[in-house]
Amino acid sequence: MPRLPGQKRVVVHWPKVNRQQLSELLGVHPDTVSQYARAGMPIVKQGGHGAESVYDAVACLKWYRQQIGKNAKDEAHTRALTASAKLNELKLERERGDVWPKDQIIREGQAFAKAWSAQVRSLPRRAAQLGIVTPEKEPALTSLCRDVLTEISQWRTSADAHKSEPMVVV
Repeated sequence: MPRLPGQKRVVVHWPKVNRQQLSELLGVHPDTVSQYARAGMPIVKQGGHGAESVYDAVACLKWYRQQIGKNAKDEAHTRALTASAKLNELKLERERGDVWPKDQIIREGQAFAKAWSAQVRSLPRRAAQLGIVTPEKEPALTSLCRDVLTEISQWRTSADAHKSEPMVVV
């Protein structure tokens, strides 16, 4: 702010604080203030042998804000590197055949389910041909197989399969 003619210049003395006071200003533990000082935070007067260090509160706050910005940038860079490394690991696993694409798993699962369902549907005819059931009992066995397939088709999760009780025929 410009001075008016005849106005004296006011010299502002910024507050000098000790480690405890600075820790309260920054919202950190006093030991963290010591770590910051070792990392380059400005100190007005270094303490030692029973004498406390003296800090310029404004200069320390300025230094602290700069460090937060650096940390945010470093953290963003670290996240980007971590994501890139994970992506490269996934690509390598895919090339090795350790990981399959989701659509391939779905296609193969559907093909497996259709083949398995066809085998279950053919059981009554095969059982009658082998003489395991009489021709008169074949429709009942066909109905039972259809019921099993219908129940299984309603499962949506592995938990559904686990809570399913076996069918009892009397």
